[in-house]
Amino acid sequence: MKNIKGMVLIGALIAMCGNGYAQSAEAFEKVGAMTQKGVESFEWGLLFEAEGYYAKTGDASESDITLATVEFVAETMVTEWLGTHVGLLWEEDDTDPFALDEGFISIGIDYYTQLGKYYLPFGNFETAFISDPLTLELGEINKSSALIGYRNNKYFDVSAGVFQGYDEDVIQCGYGAVNAFIGETAVVGAYILSDILETDGFADLKADSESGAPGAGVFANIYLGAVMLNAEFITAVSDVTYFGMDYQPMAYNIEGSVSFAEKWLAGLKLEGSSDFMNEGVDSTGNDIVDSLGFFHETGVGGVVSYGFHENAKIGLEYMRLIDKDADDSDLITVQIALEI
Repeated sequence: MKNIKGMVLIGALIAMCGNGYAQSAEAFEKVGAMTQKGVESFEWGLLFEAEGYYAKTGDASESDITLATVEFVAETMVTEWLGTHVGLLWEEDDTDPFALDEGFISIGIDYYTQLGKYYLPFGNFETAFISDPLTLELGEINKSSALIGYRNNKYFDVSAGVFQGYDEDVIQCGYGAVNAFIGETAVVGAYILSDILETDGFADLKADSESGAPGAGVFANIYLGAVMLNAEFITAVSDVTYFGMDYQPMAYNIEGSVSFAEKWLAGLKLEGSSDFMNEGVDSTGNDIVDSLGFFHETGVGGVVSYGFHENAKIGLEYMRLIDKDADDSDLITVQIALEI
């Protein structure tokens, strides 16, 4: 009888071990399948932008040749609802060595969340030009943040998130955005930020600010065959205060471009700003109303580019920068861009 009981016990142990082995093997198979999917879905891109420019303001002129941008981006999807994104960026005289530009985890498909460091959805900034639009200079913001949203790729995308503000110990800044898709003809959107002084454009002024204000903006991108029209407007909702003075920074960008002869593109633009200080302002507060401490009030220009390879193009841009209280500027830029 004891032998029978022993045999039953041994059989039960063997069955349990066999079941545990089967479960472990199944778990390993799942992990292996996820790893394989991650490898198969791995995508990467590399961007090089080399530029030469000539600028003339009054009697003064300057010129230079720069490797303006080197950017590496990698993405992978572990499952159809779980993925990662990493972006490294190098910009001459700005980031040296390479800096982690973006790094985040995305979870979900229709309903989704995004956690990590990325460019917040405050602004659209689509452009056919070489130089950044004034709206990007004013509104671009890269932060470590958490975002939730709902996406219907056919009709709209709405999202909102939070982040820790400048020199703060708690999370108290927020943002929201909504984009609407009108078939393949247009994308329109609106967005809001709890404090416009948190944007990268005000990074050097934030420490000297006394009070901020919410920021808001709208944009529209229209695609009519070979023609693309872009319009965007960003502003502080009310006055902000720095160096003891009140300002209401604003910027806009309007563009029209057309592709022709398969490899050519030509475009025109009108942009402007007010109360938007640049990095050249005296950090001590001296001469802060000098217009040289602000971005230009109006800019007009044109661009022509030619795609001489499926991965490369060369562009020529001319911009006339107009200020009522300072000398106007002429800026000519040539760029060769290679994207892999």
